[in-house]
Amino acid sequence: MRIGLIVMGAIALGSCGGKVAPEAEAKPAGFVGADYKTESARLAHGKRVSDLMGCTGCHGDALQGNDFGAMIPLLEGLWATNISRTLPDMSDAELERLLREGVHPDPGREIYLMPSKQSQFLSDADMAALIAYLRTFEPTGEETPLPPEDFEARVTAQLPDDYWAKRLEDPRFHYHNSAEEADYFRENQPPELGAEHALGRYVAVTVCSGCHGAALDGMGEPAGSLAAAARYDDAQMRALLLDSQMLDGSAIMSPWTGAPAHVTDALNEEEKLAAGDYARAWAKWNGGQGE
Repeated sequence: MRIGLIVMGAIALGSCGGKVAPEAEAKPAGFVGADYKTESARLAHGKRVSDLMGCTGCHGDALQGNDFGAMIPLLEGLWATNISRTLPDMSDAELERLLREGVHPDPGREIYLMPSKQSQFLSDADMAALIAYLRTFEPTGEETPLPPEDFEARVTAQLPDDYWAKRLEDPRFHYHNSAEEADYFRENQPPELGAEHALGRYVAVTVCSGCHGAALDGMGEPAGSLAAAARYDDAQMRALLLDSQMLDGSAIMSPWTGAPAHVTDALNEEEKLAAGDYARAWAKWNGGQGE
C-alpha cells in the first residue's frame, strides 16, 4: 500500500494582539481565516493550518519527535524529527523552502514523509501563520537520530508490488524522498475550473491530494481517482464529506483509529463542501478528457 503521512517565511509581528504587517494583509487568502488582522488571530489560524498539515500528528504534541519505525516496521530507522529543537536554528526562508520544496537546509540531507508535496501550495498568509505558530513551541526532549545512510535503498528493496496505486510513467520505481514528491506534485496539478471553485481547488491540492494523487486522478496514492464524485448528488456529497458516508451507506474508516473518518475535522464545513463542489466539477472535466 502507498505509505503516506500527512504532515512551515513569515513576516514580523507586532506585540501580542497587535496589527499584522500591511504586506501580509495584501496576500491572497487560502483557508478560511487567512484574512487575520492580529497576532493572536494569526497564531490561532496557524494552529489550524498545522492540524491540516498534520504537524503534531507526526512530530508529537510538543513537536518532540516520533519513531516512525516503531509504528511502521518498513520504515525502521526513520524518525519524525524533534523540530522543537531544530526549528530555532532555521531561518524562515530555510523553513519555507523545506515546506515548499522538501529540501533540508543541511546539504545532502534527505527527508521523507514530510508533506512538502502538499504544503508547497499553501498561500503566503497560511504559510506565514503556520510558521508563526510553530515558532511558539519551546525546545523539549532529546535530539532525534537521522535516518541511516542506506534507508532509501533498504525501503525500496522491501516495497510491496502495489506501492503505487498506479505506477507512474517515470521509470524510477523506488521509495521517494520529499523533494522528489514535491517535484511530481508541482508538475501534475489539477485544473483551475473558475473562480467559484477557487477555495475547493485550494483544499483539494493542499489536503485531498494526499490520498487522491497530485492531479486527483489516483496516480500513486491509495484512495483512487475523484472521478467517482460524478455519481454523488448534493445530499450524498454532503454525507460523504461531513459524515464519511459512501453511496452504499457504509462509512469510510480511519486506518489509525478505526473510527469513521474521511476528511480531517480541521477543515470547516465551508471548506469541505467547497472541496466536494470542486471534486464534482473536476470529475465532469475529467470525463471530457477522454479518460
